[in-house]
Amino acid sequence: MLVLCLSIVSAGVAQAESTGPAKLQVNKTMMKNFLKSLIIPGWGQWENGHKIKAITFITAEVAGIAGYKINYSEGESSEKEFKAYGDEHWYYGRMSPGVFDERCSPNLKTHEMPVIRDFNGDPVPDADGNFMPIKDHHFYENISKYPEFVCGWDDILDAWEDEEKTYTPNKLTYIKMRTHSNELYKNAQLAGTLIMVNHLISAFDAALGTDLTTFETTSMSGKFYINPLNAMNSISVEVKF
Repeated sequence: MLVLCLSIVSAGVAQAESTGPAKLQVNKTMMKNFLKSLIIPGWGQWENGHKIKAITFITAEVAGIAGYKINYSEGESSEKEFKAYGDEHWYYGRMSPGVFDERCSPNLKTHEMPVIRDFNGDPVPDADGNFMPIKDHHFYENISKYPEFVCGWDDILDAWEDEEKTYTPNKLTYIKMRTHSNELYKNAQLAGTLIMVNHLISAFDAALGTDLTTFETTSMSGKFYINPLNAMNSISVEVKF
């Protein structure tokens, strides 16, 4: 982000030094205040004498950091809880041939669940002689998402069908716990995005607010877009003078 912003400022300097008429005269004060607010939102505004703006940007920064930390911390705690719940109520041994009831057998065909293997590539059994799945991100997703793994839940006898999906009481509780954790992580991701956006807006505002008389034209347009479904990877900023 810093490299991108410095490139924008450098382009402005090059434009000011060109032989043609410059639309925006970039001076050292503008660059200084740009960098100050890029590092600490509101710093450049304070130097410009815009105290209310400075307080607004720094307040937004503090709120964004607090929002990120709170949501991420709660997301981690919630993740530990749903994983512990899944480990307690889902067992691979119930997936073994001859153990699950007939309603489950037709579903065991679309997704695989990798198991722990030794150096020879042979599955490592647990104390009861059943294979042990690799409990990574995919494992905890599989047991909540795909119907072929419903047999592993300890309350499989209470299962029911809903819109071609099979649920048990414990599986439904697990899904709700996992969904809540994912929502907290998404909130933290959005807060992190807003922190970055706050730095950018503050930096440009500090630079452009240094001396508005440096503009030789009042023509300006801009676009700003954030994809809320994938905020960290989908930010677009465009400003034209």
